[in-house]
Amino acid sequence: MNSVRTGVLPPGRRRLLHALAIGTWVTGGVWLIFHYFIRVVDQFGFDGPHPQQRWWLIGHAVFSFAAVWMFGALWSDHIVRGWRARQRRPTGGTLFGVLVWLTITGCALYYIGSDRWRSWTSLAHWIIGLAAIVLFIVHFRKKKGRMQASGPN
Repeated sequence: MNSVRTGVLPPGRRRLLHALAIGTWVTGGVWLIFHYFIRVVDQFGFDGPHPQQRWWLIGHAVFSFAAVWMFGALWSDHIVRGWRARQRRPTGGTLFGVLVWLTITGCALYYIGSDRWRSWTSLAHWIIGLAAIVLFIVHFRKKKGRMQASGPN
């Protein structure tokens, strides 16, 4: 099968995608740890956020922005061609929906002013975000298993 027709990613683009996915997931996960579990007490006894929490959130935003750009770059070469070739539609379609959800909720977190809505949006964002790595791995493994079973093309 022709890799261009089926949407198989070239090795360099695949490595970049994996680095962005892992970077986004790790920075978001570490931010959660700092946000919910690592607090500092100042010299007056007041509890506050750890100073590194801000930097993890900035790192997460940078990785996320690059991941959204990569998502756009993958659209014609990988997503559309893979869909037309009927390859890994259940995991790919679900992964597409999850990425759209994370993009929308991530933007909403930046713009929502209401604390109540922001807390619900945050929860909806990070629960799906933490679970997304599992879906990403399943999607990637399906390809590996198919290629090994059918042999090189």
